[in-house]
Amino acid sequence: MSADIAITLRPQRIFAPAPIGSMLKTVSSAPRIRKTETDSDPAYLAMVRQCPCLHCGMEPSEAAHIRYASAAHGKASGLNKKPADKWALSLCSEHHRLARDAQHNRNEQEFWHALGIHPLICAEQLYAQRGDLVAMRAVVFVTISNRGKQNVDT
Repeated sequence: MSADIAITLRPQRIFAPAPIGSMLKTVSSAPRIRKTETDSDPAYLAMVRQCPCLHCGMEPSEAAHIRYASAAHGKASGLNKKPADKWALSLCSEHHRLARDAQHNRNEQEFWHALGIHPLICAEQLYAQRGDLVAMRAVVFVTISNRGKQNVDT
């Protein structure tokens, strides 16, 4: 083998080496700007708590947030991120978090499917009536009466 062939068989760099430290992130002294608008609506949650439980009809109830995502309804989800308050429904403490088959103790989509309610549609209807407790309670009563009659595939 000649010396010319040995030189061409060595690995070659595609790019010139970068200066030391040039690939590090730069630290900016300006503080990060956080999102100013919030998805929190305490007045709406207080009204949701005055509605009966969607599972058993008991009052008072708790505001149970729907945590799973749905592109069809424009609802995003994130790990350890609380959903916006407009995605809250009324469930009593037993069916929200205490019972063995409560919303928080099993697969959430299975919980709503077994109940026969499409929770995202119900939440949108409930939020559309915010500010009017009588109309909100009517949405809950109609949803309870229509359980199992609608297609609940998510």
